[in-house]
Amino acid sequence: MEAAFEEATKGVILAASTFPGYVGSDVLYPATKRGEWQLILRFDSARHLQEWEDSSICQGWIARAEALTVDEAKVVHVNSLEAWFALPEIPNAAPPPKWKTAIVSAVGIYPVISIMPNLLRPITSGLPFWLANLVSISIMMPLMTWVIMPQVTRLFKGWLYPSS
Repeated sequence: MEAAFEEATKGVILAASTFPGYVGSDVLYPATKRGEWQLILRFDSARHLQEWEDSSICQGWIARAEALTVDEAKVVHVNSLEAWFALPEIPNAAPPPKWKTAIVSAVGIYPVISIMPNLLRPITSGLPFWLANLVSISIMMPLMTWVIMPQVTRLFKGWLYPSS
């Protein structure tokens, strides 16, 4: 049912993108063959998110997802950088304490902000300061979100999500 589920995620994203306040989405594929998929939808406000969730369109997609899954489809809300610490292999886990996320974020961010400006200097040296920073941030944030933090979070998984 993976192909049907993947098509359904595309449908959800397309439908959500027509709603006010939609700002983007991501699909986190399972780490293992039988792992859980995660579809992340971002809205600019809680009100716009609620309008999407209350819509018959969203409810229809949730029902379709449940028909394609072994377990019940789950909806989880996260705010801000909590999404950096979501691991498909630990579904529905409560976010780690903020002090732990701050430390792990620093571990991920430090090398990026230390190395990236030097790597980008040939491109940004002739730009005004504000534009050079904008270019750097435009590269660093996606790198942090989709490359660095998933790896750092997996590296610190045992500490962030200790077994009970």
